[in-house]
Amino acid sequence: MNGKRLAVLAASAIALAIAPLAVAPSALADTSQTRTPISFTLSGCSMLPTGLIVNGSGESFLVVNSRVDRDGVTHIERNDLVTGSATDSNGAAYVFNYHNHASFQIPAAGFPYSFETTDHFNLVGNGQAEQLHVHFVARVTFYSPTSFTADFINMHGNPFSCDPI
Repeated sequence: MNGKRLAVLAASAIALAIAPLAVAPSALADTSQTRTPISFTLSGCSMLPTGLIVNGSGESFLVVNSRVDRDGVTHIERNDLVTGSATDSNGAAYVFNYHNHASFQIPAAGFPYSFETTDHFNLVGNGQAEQLHVHFVARVTFYSPTSFTADFINMHGNPFSCDPI
């Protein structure tokens, strides 16, 4: 993996790790649900014709379940579903869906902790971006705020340039 991809992975992994902690409930067990409008521009995707740009918008529905077990380990389940529509620079219309599921296990001491994530983006329509499917499964372990390892278990497509959410 080249340095740029590793940097992107590191930034994505840290953002994914920190985001649910910011919304994780502080009680022993809790659930939060959030709906948020989203928009994206997909350009430079290696799976699309050169120069084709796709703009999309939709709604994210994020559900975070959190509980602390009797050993003080915090278990967080994060599910984000985004659906919407998009158009490309040639005027073609699409619908899309995105889903991310992440499971965190954070010990009382904080580190090391790990999470597993499954992420996929699908774009379907009548243009040149028809049937764009990108997904990956990864396991990440944080040893400190700046030290981690990441293993891709499965990958389809190019999540580094073709997963806009």
